[in-house]
Amino acid sequence: MILQRLSPPQAIHVSARFRLTLEAAILELEAGAARDERTLPLLLDPDHQRRQRLLVAAQLERAYRLRELLARTAIRQDHAA
Repeated sequence: MILQRLSPPQAIHVSARFRLTLEAAILELEAGAARDERTLPLLLDPDHQRRQRLLVAAQLERAYRLRELLARTAIRQDHAA
């Protein structure tokens, strides 16, 4: 069996504007998750609480995946011609 050495993932070159948009989306998801988590004690129905926890988990999962993507990005150096 031949083992191949895995190379680190290549950087994804993005514009500064796209990177800022990505950062803003992450912050918005995390803030929304925190806000929705604070709502949990106010919900009386167990099913509503369950769905609220699922919402928080989905927001945090999406924020985590976007943070992973953000870590792989590098700002593209635009060359004006």
